[in-house]
Amino acid sequence: MKQLVDIDNWKRKENYLFFRNFANPYYTVTSVVDVSKAYDTSKRLGIKFSQFLMYASLKAVNEIEFLRYRQIDGKVWLFDSIRLNTAVSLPGHSFISVIVPYKSSLKEFVMSIQEQIDLARKGLGDAYGLDSEKDVIVISINPWYSFTGMQFQFPENAGENMPLSIFGKVTEDNGVKKMPVAMSFHHGFVDGYYVGQYWEKFQQNLNTPYE
Repeated sequence: MKQLVDIDNWKRKENYLFFRNFANPYYTVTSVVDVSKAYDTSKRLGIKFSQFLMYASLKAVNEIEFLRYRQIDGKVWLFDSIRLNTAVSLPGHSFISVIVPYKSSLKEFVMSIQEQIDLARKGLGDAYGLDSEKDVIVISINPWYSFTGMQFQFPENAGENMPLSIFGKVTEDNGVKKMPVAMSFHHGFVDGYYVGQYWEKFQQNLNTPYE
């Protein structure tokens, strides 16, 4: 479900009107999160570490209203929830994208994403997620290398794109597991305060000892 935003009476009107015509209104922030507790939780629950990480991020996104706005055909919409778009690896170093609905329950989310992965590996999926609505965030898992910055590629009319995020290689320093995360934010919708809210909620979710 989504609702059309009345821009003329919207508190972010001036911010949005200023940034909407930029060739690329998205900016990317890279930070490092502590995944030590998340790693322990995923092992204890017997779930894939990568799936737990994506759940923690998707939950944070859905908890912040300003991360659920999207620009579609020149209009602004607020979605009730944001889904996950992520890639599933296939033989031959190829991939296929799956769309996973948001579930507030970790258990339900893991069941849902595993179901979509199983379907994708049977050839039922979309390599570039082109059949999806804009109510998604794209999360890529990159376990091969760490990074301190990331530049995302956006198509023409970038303002109508969906946010992109990438999780880098986990490294350990004095017993603390750390992971770089880069994420793009539409400046018409999201200022630095809400970026900070995202990182705070993401870290809280990573630290939560789910049962």
